[in-house]
Amino acid sequence: MTEADKSAPGTGDRTDVDDAGDSADAFLYEVIDDLIAQLAEPACADALRAGRERFEARRGRVREDEGLWELWTQSFLECFCVEGEDSPAALALQQSSDARVRQALDAWLRSWRALVEVQHLGKGVVRVRDLLRGGLFEVSEKRSLHGVDAGDLAEVRLIGFEGQVRFGRSFLYHPSGTRDILAEQVAGLWARGSDDHDILDHCARLRLRTERYRHVAPERLYRAATEEL
Repeated sequence: MTEADKSAPGTGDRTDVDDAGDSADAFLYEVIDDLIAQLAEPACADALRAGRERFEARRGRVREDEGLWELWTQSFLECFCVEGEDSPAALALQQSSDARVRQALDAWLRSWRALVEVQHLGKGVVRVRDLLRGGLFEVSEKRSLHGVDAGDLAEVRLIGFEGQVRFGRSFLYHPSGTRDILAEQVAGLWARGSDDHDILDHCARLRLRTERYRHVAPERLYRAATEEL
């Protein structure tokens, strides 16, 4: 993905990607969409507000008029629904009697956020390397990831469902030229005892800086953060 693409408003959100996926993808996303729709109930308002505040305290606050707002919101809602023992997905799993819905809910609960490097893009599959947990994954992806190139770095959610690894809804790409800087910072954060969520939050805050300081080269912004660690 070009630097212009990565810094453009809304880029990284999969809503700008061809939405034709296979039936398993569609079912998996339908299950999470149902959970998200239920959050509109007034009874959820306080928990949702508190969750958003915790999310943005870790990753940075984004205003509604900023390019990353939609992506930040999608990522938050996904995390809110599936992370934690008392998450909506965990509660729904206890209550559902539909076998396939339960399988999908379990897949979301077992999913994880990852910092990945795109290794190869093929027809219907994307090979990525998880830079935090390790491992290569062949991810089923029937949609066209416009502008994505081998070597790109992104925060994604990886989900194992019906025999294949699949992506979550949102991609947070990092600008070209920042890979080695991020790798150095990740190593330093591991050495300090940070966990993978701490590292992903750190990387997200750096990506947000590129939206706020578009007149500064991303490499310079990312390098400055090394000195802050």
